[in-house]
Amino acid sequence: MLKLSLRWKLILVSVLVEVVMLSILVGNSLRFNERNLSQLTDMRAREMSHLLSTAIPPSLAQKDYGAIRDIFRTHEHGVDYFLLFGQEHQLILHSGWTKSLPATSDALQLPVASDRQDVRVPIVSGGINHGELVFGLSTRFVQDAQKKLFEESVLISFFEVVLSTIFLFLLGLWLTRHLRQLEAAANAISAGEFDTKVQYTGQDEIGVVGHALNVMSDQLANEIAALRHSEQQQRETANRLLAVFEAVPDYMTLSQFDTGRILYANAGFERLTGHSKQDAIGKTSLELGIWSDPEQRKIWTSMIAVQGMVSDFQGKMQTKDGQFKSGLLSAAIVEVDGARHIVAICKDITDRLEAETKVEAARRDLQSVLDAASEISIIATNKEGLVTIFNRGAEKMLGYRAYESVGQLHAADFHDADELEQRGRELSQKFGREISGIDIFSTIATMYGMETRNWIYITKYGKKIHVSLSVTALTNADQEITGYLGIARDITPQIEARAALNQLNSELESRVQQRTAELELANHELASTMGHLQMAQTELLRSEKLRALGDVVAVVAHELNTPIGNCLTVASTLMEKSREITSAFDDGSLKRSLLAAYLQDTEQGMGILLRGLNRSSELVINFKQVAADQVSDQRRPFDLRAVVHDVTSLLQPMLRKTPFVLHVDIPEKLKMDSFPGALEQIVTNLINNAVTHAFEGRSSGTMTIHAELIGPDKVKIIFADDGIGIETAHMSRVFDPFYTTKMGRGGTGLGLNIVHNIVIKMLGGKLEVESIVGTGTRFIIYLPLTAPHTDTVPGDTNNALFTAR
Repeated sequence: MLKLSLRWKLILVSVLVEVVMLSILVGNSLRFNERNLSQLTDMRAREMSHLLSTAIPPSLAQKDYGAIRDIFRTHEHGVDYFLLFGQEHQLILHSGWTKSLPATSDALQLPVASDRQDVRVPIVSGGINHGELVFGLSTRFVQDAQKKLFEESVLISFFEVVLSTIFLFLLGLWLTRHLRQLEAAANAISAGEFDTKVQYTGQDEIGVVGHALNVMSDQLANEIAALRHSEQQQRETANRLLAVFEAVPDYMTLSQFDTGRILYANAGFERLTGHSKQDAIGKTSLELGIWSDPEQRKIWTSMIAVQGMVSDFQGKMQTKDGQFKSGLLSAAIVEVDGARHIVAICKDITDRLEAETKVEAARRDLQSVLDAASEISIIATNKEGLVTIFNRGAEKMLGYRAYESVGQLHAADFHDADELEQRGRELSQKFGREISGIDIFSTIATMYGMETRNWIYITKYGKKIHVSLSVTALTNADQEITGYLGIARDITPQIEARAALNQLNSELESRVQQRTAELELANHELASTMGHLQMAQTELLRSEKLRALGDVVAVVAHELNTPIGNCLTVASTLMEKSREITSAFDDGSLKRSLLAAYLQDTEQGMGILLRGLNRSSELVINFKQVAADQVSDQRRPFDLRAVVHDVTSLLQPMLRKTPFVLHVDIPEKLKMDSFPGALEQIVTNLINNAVTHAFEGRSSGTMTIHAELIGPDKVKIIFADDGIGIETAHMSRVFDPFYTTKMGRGGTGLGLNIVHNIVIKMLGGKLEVESIVGTGTRFIIYLPLTAPHTDTVPGDTNNALFTAR
């Protein structure tokens, strides 16, 4: 392959160089010939122009156009078209022109063509200008010449490249003849015949490569010998490792990482699982049924794949005879012969877990006994004061949970630091030595077996409580102290009661006088506050009603502006038209067509005026009714559909500015004897509440007002939206005064509260709300067709705004 590579590289490079050089030569030749052909074309055009300008004038002067055509027929192979213009630039004669003919030479637009040269020649004879000749001289002979020249150049270049390739191929054969010996030697060395030698002479390239091959064969022979020696050492090492495997008393296996098949198992594996090594080798632990829970094996293998090793993974295994055993599995990934393997070691912990289970059961029994004393704190510590037992009474008293106390808290952690310091000084002075830490609690208990003393406990939340603490030393069978047990009882109520009783006895008289004066002042302030509150309630209600009415006024004013503006425009236009007709009539220039146009414009203008005035009248009538109802709060018979239609008509202009739609579904002839103003305020507040809250973050939404009779004397009104709904946490407060989720952003928190009080207090009905988050909200109103009669002034019934429910 070496000689072929060198040969073809040489040939390829040489051919590429020759192709590049030939391309440059051919390109230069084509450019040179193209320039010559272009000069030839220009020369031919000048000659043709001279000949024609000389031959045409006599015939043109005699208007012998047939002779002129004969002149061009003699040159028909060179001229594609001609246009002859006279002295006035008019077209006289033409032939071969395929476009639209120009009237004059100034309007002539010559088409662009790649195979033609356009020439404009003035016809002058004897100093007299007879006109202008325009003709198209064919240049197709230039393209034919260029094509033929290019084909001949490519053909010549092709033969040159072929001949050069053959020559270079023969030259490569001759130059690479010495590489055959090197190739044969290299193949023999690669086949393992390291005794092969290359016979070479001289210090040229062939000699250098031959010498290198001889050196390489010697080195390979030495390395192969070293590898065989290393293989023998590795085999001996493997035998020693196998002996170590067998000496390990625990379960030990070597398995493939990808397949999980066991390659080796020791004697400990046989003892623990009951499977022989011969049965295990070549199988997986799942096939042997060793894993009682295959999911545990998946977790174990995934941990090995991610971490590279696992330590003390607890799993449950099944032996060959069906017994279950617990083990601690440790494993690591090792590289063997370039492939990943798993070395696994399993330690049998079945007996240890059974013993731990028994100890844990005994501990739970003890903890249950201690927890039964839930009103008493029982805390045990070791000799260093670290908590070991923390019963339910201690949890209740101190606020700590057992899991965050055992093994983590020290006895001093829930004692008052100043009190501990004071007690430590007292004991140190009494016994003549430094006493601190756990010794503050244990010194007396160790000497006398128990100590009972009042202490201050500090709970997890910083509260101080008084306890009566009894500390007892705990000993083992050898009477060695292993820890301390503290039993504490909360005596804070007794101490506080005793202190309060003493304080009460000493200050009872002054307290009575002070309380009497405070009560009198409080009663006076309460009466004043109630008066201000009642005024504030009335003002808030009036402001809310006026604000709602003001919104309606703004909408009506904006809606009236359009039809009234249209009417003004039409009226002013009609006045101007009338003045024009009057002026024409006065001066006698009035025509029938002008009068007919005026009458037609007047008819159209009157139609616009009537529509605008009808729309304005309808808005004013609806607004007058709604405004009168909401301001007066008078009771009267009315049709429910008409009242709702009036208020929704006034709110429609506001709704058209939003992407939200309102549908009204109320049957006709649903008569009521009630307060229409209050009902209109309910509808207004519910619609404003939905627009403000229900569709927040939505680009569309639908509101529906539906009413139906239920029974002979009641009506059910449902206002529903498909908005975002109300959170469950807010449902119980939607009718509370001043409760809003948009406080400070335009919400007052009074809209739904006013609706609630109007429905219940004024109209004698019932109001319910249903909502699903993300789906929408429904307000269900039950009203009697005849509102209840009451002595309360209707306008004052909303004073129940702040009544607690």
